[in-house]
Amino acid sequence: MFRIYHFLVLPLLNGKFELLKLSFGLASLSLLTFCLLLSMPGDFQKVKEARNYERPSIVYGIGKKGESVPIAEYYKFSRKVVKVANLKQETHSFPDKRNKVIQCFLSTEDNNFYSHFGIDLRGIIRAMAVNILAGRIKEGASTITQQVARLKFLSTERSFSRKAREAWLAFLMELEYDKDTILEMYLNEIPLGHGTLGSGAAARFYFRKNVNELSWGEAALISSLTTRPRQFSPLVNPNESSRKVRVVFMKLIETGRMDVSTAVREFNSFSIYYKTLNRSPNDSAFSDRLNRHPYVTEYVRRLLMQDREISKNLYTGGYKIYTSIEVQHQAAAEEEVFNALVRQNKVSAVRIFTEKEIFDENYGNAIDLISLVNDLNPYKFQMKRSERRFQKVFQSSIRDEISVLNYLNGSNNVARALEMSYNEQDLQEHLMEVEGALISLRPKSGHITAIIGGSGFRSDNQQIRPFQAYRQPGSSFKPLVYASAIDYFGKHPDEEEKVTASTLFLDSPMNYLSEDGDEWEPSNYSESYAGFIRLRSALETSRNMVALRVLDQVGLSKVLPTLYALLGIQDREIPRNISVALGTFEVTPLEIARAYAVFASGGKEVHPICILKITDSKGALIKDYETENLQKERKQIISPEASYIITSMMKGVITRGTGTAVKHSGLGGSVVGKTGTTNNFRDAWFVGYTPELVSSLWMGYDLGTMSLGKGMAGGIITAPVWGRYMKKALEGEKRGKFSFGGNLNIVKKKICKFSGKQFGSKCQKSYYEFYIKGTEPEICKDHSMIFFPGMNDPDEHLSKKKKE
Repeated sequence: MFRIYHFLVLPLLNGKFELLKLSFGLASLSLLTFCLLLSMPGDFQKVKEARNYERPSIVYGIGKKGESVPIAEYYKFSRKVVKVANLKQETHSFPDKRNKVIQCFLSTEDNNFYSHFGIDLRGIIRAMAVNILAGRIKEGASTITQQVARLKFLSTERSFSRKAREAWLAFLMELEYDKDTILEMYLNEIPLGHGTLGSGAAARFYFRKNVNELSWGEAALISSLTTRPRQFSPLVNPNESSRKVRVVFMKLIETGRMDVSTAVREFNSFSIYYKTLNRSPNDSAFSDRLNRHPYVTEYVRRLLMQDREISKNLYTGGYKIYTSIEVQHQAAAEEEVFNALVRQNKVSAVRIFTEKEIFDENYGNAIDLISLVNDLNPYKFQMKRSERRFQKVFQSSIRDEISVLNYLNGSNNVARALEMSYNEQDLQEHLMEVEGALISLRPKSGHITAIIGGSGFRSDNQQIRPFQAYRQPGSSFKPLVYASAIDYFGKHPDEEEKVTASTLFLDSPMNYLSEDGDEWEPSNYSESYAGFIRLRSALETSRNMVALRVLDQVGLSKVLPTLYALLGIQDREIPRNISVALGTFEVTPLEIARAYAVFASGGKEVHPICILKITDSKGALIKDYETENLQKERKQIISPEASYIITSMMKGVITRGTGTAVKHSGLGGSVVGKTGTTNNFRDAWFVGYTPELVSSLWMGYDLGTMSLGKGMAGGIITAPVWGRYMKKALEGEKRGKFSFGGNLNIVKKKICKFSGKQFGSKCQKSYYEFYIKGTEPEICKDHSMIFFPGMNDPDEHLSKKKKE
């Protein structure tokens, strides 16, 4: 060995470099020949496309001034693209005056990056010797260019053929790009742990900073993660991370980029990071993604996944997805609805017993007596909820220790008792949350502006209820029935099927006998009855008996086509049952909002839409959903006149009926709507609109048999929330008046309050009512019948504030 060194190597080192150059040249030629044998036809095109990063797709909402505002992003891995040209130049005395992160990466990964041509031959020869002696790939000599080639085009397989292709592609990249461009690719592609790709994403995840803002220690930490990100993660192994950061500083010293005293000072000042670190090892950059409105994000994602072309590249294509979501509306909805659900959970909590004394005082003696007679164990419900929660947590924390004790003493009794106790308490403590759903849309365009899918988007609560929750709408369905009946009578005048806003209907108990012999005795919410009452007043006070009689008088089959069209239903059948008038047919909040939007738009069909268009990262249009939506036919579902009349009728619900809480919210302007409550207070609704916006709000339990609690009607719990939300959503927006088109075929008549007919010579009390021309009533000739015994004013019952 000494002879070889003395006669061959030493002369070369002493100046005989021709042979050395020849050796390196032959090695390079051999390597290049080998790489060419492994090349593929598409390699040149691949390299030309190397600058195309997989970019996140961004979802945009609409700001207060109509501008596009980013509200969400979709990606598999977090990437925040950095530009080498934009990285701040450092002003210090070190040889390389580039950004700290660049200096750290160059020192640790490829100190000769700016001097080689993509392949470090010295490193390759050294690594080949080590690998041949080891009989396997043990050491690599990848330059930054080779690493980019591997990250872009190859797998992580450790083989000679993969390394050769890596070298070949690196060579091609050096031919195609300048050094700064290759370095930029590297800084944006290198995986740095916890779902981050590139230095920009890593800086944001680990330090909540931009790359330019990092200290030397922070830059060193990021560059230390290139080989084994999980092992050297400061969140997973802080001690290992600290040692690796120390190595980075040593490399900075070795390469002349930092002096010793500066390195010591910077490392020591950075060490405090580990002492203050308080994050879960399972933290992921996925949780850092832009996601201002999670329910919107998920709904838009589900829509996009239905498009095969878009879904293929949704997480990597860099799409710009423009939606109709208005940020002001969405923020107002989240604030009001989420807070309301928190309050309602406290009111509607399913648990009955919170203090043991309540049960003891009322039932303790009886239970003791029963236990004595039947030889039963004493009842177990003798602790407060807070005590049970403490016991549950305590038992869970010591379960393993008790299992060891059982093992040592050969008994399972303690562990079994613990497990049984835990399961029992777990069931007792289970509390279902009150859920809610809200959706808003513009009646003229169908643009969906706000979506609330529930009490909060979590892994266990991802149902988007405005589109997925089918619930009985209760009395909020009555405007659909009344509008359909008024519209039908306007088109098919028949006195036996007469339904106008002033038509009198009998509000009294009813009894129905079904074909199978079952009896049904519906009742009003208030369990009181007003006798004969005008349809307008019946809607304002939500009289169930009147709704049934309207449907019975007109005939369900005659209004069914209109109900289908109003709701936009094509895949379900509305039961041919008169109880439909009371809102027993289950609908989603979107479906009923769509029906009310028809009223607000003058009877024309409304096509709800959320995604307006999609462009690529450069702004080129890919999909134009809004244009497609505008091209859809908007059928005239009900007449503009029927829309006008039902809207005027619902004004009374707000001013003096079951929805007065909306009036007290300060919303102001033109606003109409209807409350809804189902049997046993299982569902609470408010659906309504202004000329600018239609909104539907539901609250209840997912389990449809559970009650919100006695008295928890729509007018009590949803109407005020709806009013406050609409006030905030429309704040700053120019408010208008309802418009149903010109030349409405509407007549306004002075009406006798008692008979519902046109005011006659003997009539005493009057008001003005609207009719489709040709449906106005006859002149009142005899109103001596007392429709409201004991009352001077037929509308006096409204002052009693009867809720539905």
